[in-house]
Amino acid sequence: MKKLAVFTGLFLVLALNSNVCAQSVKKYKIGVLTKSLANTRFLQMKEGYERAQKEFGVDIVLGSAPTEEDYVEQLKLFQSWLAEGSCDGFIVTPVTATSLNSALTAATRKKKPIVNVDELIPTEDARADHIEIVARICPNNLEVGKLQAYLVLNSVPIGSDVAVIEGDPRTACSVDRVTGFTNAVIDGGLKVVESQPANWNRKEAYDVAKKILAAHPNVKAIFVASDNMAIGAIHAAEATGAIGKVIVVSVGGTPEGIDAVKHGLLAATVAEYPDAMAYLALEMMVRKLKGESIVPNKIESPIKLITKDNLSEGTNFRERL
Repeated sequence: MKKLAVFTGLFLVLALNSNVCAQSVKKYKIGVLTKSLANTRFLQMKEGYERAQKEFGVDIVLGSAPTEEDYVEQLKLFQSWLAEGSCDGFIVTPVTATSLNSALTAATRKKKPIVNVDELIPTEDARADHIEIVARICPNNLEVGKLQAYLVLNSVPIGSDVAVIEGDPRTACSVDRVTGFTNAVIDGGLKVVESQPANWNRKEAYDVAKKILAAHPNVKAIFVASDNMAIGAIHAAEATGAIGKVIVVSVGGTPEGIDAVKHGLLAATVAEYPDAMAYLALEMMVRKLKGESIVPNKIESPIKLITKDNLSEGTNFRERL
């Protein structure tokens, strides 16, 4: 398994083939399935796919789930694409780690290449279900959690109480972010007094944060597994008079998250560049469909801790090219 963790190094490798950005002889059609576009993370991902589509000269069909919890409708949409049969390959971000597996098994049987983005299907589950995945593209979410842990450790006294608001516990990205943060702060001498899921939902995060702040008035920091949920946690802190007394940190680097950092409501967010993930995913798919030999089977997409001190450095894929 080839693991490329350095973003600039990755593009040096990809540049080995000068024809990758040229239009293919055949106009490939690729089905791109993501989570809900109600979340700005996946709107950014959509922008990355659309940009890559133009550069690589392919057609994409973009589909999404109505909500980030609706794995049934997402599966139905994918099954309809398979039945229609016009897609040459598929790029998927499943709602949960294995929620698309039955359809992906069928896609593999039809010899349709699959690229897995952001929410990764565990290797052992893919193997058990006879799913062949060309490439997996995702940030290192354990490191994402650690980045926020180190910021918190440098911001509150040793022995302080901290809390965690998880995403959907069935998703690998939430589990890894929470694990990275929790292990690092415990090792650093902090106490995790509460860790509860809010399922990527802002309203749920608001309710969870209010309960945490009421039950644990000495909490000094809250790690939230996404920017969307962090906005709910911030509103809860405002409603309970805890704003300015509790550090809130999150993950995503979304426009809302960046704005909250700018105004001092979030201490930091970790940008994960969903448009970069999308661009790389489509590039890997085009390489596979063209029969090229250089297709890394795992790529760590870039991450960056964003605080007030480095807001001007740019937080999206376009600015990093």
